Amino acid sequence: MTTGFRRPHRAEVGVAATALVLAAAALVITGLALVRPIAPVQHAVNVVEPRPATYSSTEIAAAKNATCSAWDQAARTITSAGKQRASIAATTGRSSPETDEARTVEKRTTATQMTFLRTQLSPATPSDIRKPVSDWMASQIDAMHGVNVRDWDASNAAITRGNDLVDVIDAKCGLS
Repeated sequence: MTTGFRRPHRAEVGVAATALVLAAAALVITGLALVRPIAPVQHAVNVVEPRPATYSSTEIAAAKNATCSAWDQAARTITSAGKQRASIAATTGRSSPETDEARTVEKRTTATQMTFLRTQLSPATPSDIRKPVSDWMASQIDAMHGVNVRDWDASNAAITRGNDLVDVIDAKCGLS
């Protein structure tokens, strides 16, 4: 038996020719796309700024009362945790396990009170209340950060800044 060259069928030749034509067309189209990039479509969307929110005097008063009440509660809770930690440190020593635990409680209390206070600051809160409360919150966070990294000067400066804001907030909220 001899094996010889077999001639391809017409269908096989047709499929191969079609594949070759498609490959050549893809190559030409790709080359044209590289030479002449497509311009991006210009969008015709007009962005209109929303009007600033307006609040009624009732909403503003309610937001002020909620913020002031929440701040008073948060400040008293944080102060209580700090006093408790200081008392434990005075009786057991600054590096005792009890003091470390009290410091952890103080940090946790500060973090939870900041989270609570943030939920009580509404957009309707007047800026003369919102700004000092936000600044006071930042000073509390800065003070805790200073304690965490043992930067006592930064912590003391943040505490002083926060104490100065207490007088402002007390006056604005009518708590003093």
